Amino acid sequence: MKKIQLYRIVFLAMLPALVLTSCRFEDEDKFSESPALRIEHQGRDVKNLLVGAPNGWVMQFFCASDVYQFEGFNLFADFENSGKVTMASNHRLLRDGNAGKYTEASSVYEMLNEDGLVLAFNVWNDILTPFSDPVDCGAAPNVIKKDGVGMHGDHNFVVMSYNDNEVILRGERHQAQVRLVKCDRSWQQYISDTETMKNQITNTTINNYYVTNGSETLYFSGLRKGKFLYTDNLDITKQVKADSLACCFTPNGFRLERANNVGASTFQEFTMSPDKTCLVSEDGSVKVIALWDLYLTTHTALWKFDTTLFSAEQQDLLSQMDTEIKKHNSAWSVESIAIGQSSGSNKVQGLVITFYTNTSKTKTNTVGLAMTLINPAFAQFKIESVATDKIDKNMETVTKKATEMTNLARKFAATLAGTYSVVPDNYFLPTGGDFTAIDGGTTFKLK
Repeated sequence: MKKIQLYRIVFLAMLPALVLTSCRFEDEDKFSESPALRIEHQGRDVKNLLVGAPNGWVMQFFCASDVYQFEGFNLFADFENSGKVTMASNHRLLRDGNAGKYTEASSVYEMLNEDGLVLAFNVWNDILTPFSDPVDCGAAPNVIKKDGVGMHGDHNFVVMSYNDNEVILRGERHQAQVRLVKCDRSWQQYISDTETMKNQITNTTINNYYVTNGSETLYFSGLRKGKFLYTDNLDITKQVKADSLACCFTPNGFRLERANNVGASTFQEFTMSPDKTCLVSEDGSVKVIALWDLYLTTHTALWKFDTTLFSAEQQDLLSQMDTEIKKHNSAWSVESIAIGQSSGSNKVQGLVITFYTNTSKTKTNTVGLAMTLINPAFAQFKIESVATDKIDKNMETVTKKATEMTNLARKFAATLAGTYSVVPDNYFLPTGGDFTAIDGGTTFKLK
């Protein structure tokens, strides 16, 4: 077994040598050099490249563990010619109470010739070493278990390829995937800008996305956590293709741990489109689009109607509902009407009427009428012509005195029946949008 392991490492170390020998040889004289001398020169070139970055490097770090599914991590490194390296991050696995806090740590690095070029970090560094420490990452840092499996993060990395702005590395032992890219701003600014982008394209309620090249579509979820299921069907029980991917967020979008494809289109990194409607791949052939149309039928918050666009019939029904609610309590009055989830017990998804419960209009409650809301196609929203019989407990209570309230709500729901094309006010975190009728119904706006 030891021999098999040794051969595997040697092969991996030799592989980049083959890659690198064809990577940077404009000077024909170098072809007369021995492989060892060429690797030595490559080591000098790579070190000069690493040292020469004014703002250091972003290290996009992906663990190779098949025991735990980790997200990608953004680390930072500044290399000095003396062999000193200063690293930084705010990643969640920092120890000694630093998890999630911006932290810097210095150590040393080496460029090694091991039948291939290796960038080695052979002493402890608080930023990097937790990923290669052989402890149970589920217990660290609070309880260090020396017999744990670790994160398969590696600390010595074979140099696979390099150019003026990028160095691709693979872990020498576990094949952890690492990409060094020149940082174009201060490290803390990079962290701040990356967090801003993450919050712009994800939140806790929208976390599902289309991945499409225009003719074929796949889906993924879990982007906010940087690790997600990538599948050909939103219904996981019906999926045919499924894959688990991890990503690093960037100030402009996110990058996957490895290239993938939808149909014949390959992608790995996505950036925000100029119009901020989607994320686009490197060559623009693949788009990532938030499932905001599905969000309309599942979101628990209310999408309130802009009443200034109501028809005369809808304005009259709203006025009648206001009169009706006062039969239950003369101090009450209608505040708004919306699509969403009601707030009372026995909650329903559908038409929700919010009303003030005091004359000073500082307190509100809701009544709800269930409706069938579906997504017949991308960027479309359909309201069935007939509301269901289900109402929430608040509506049941109100209609004991306001006896026509449910009937008025049903009449209003009928005016909304139809299929709409939807343009949200924010394609990743919508709070409203324009609904344009396709086959009947009223064009309206939610806010």
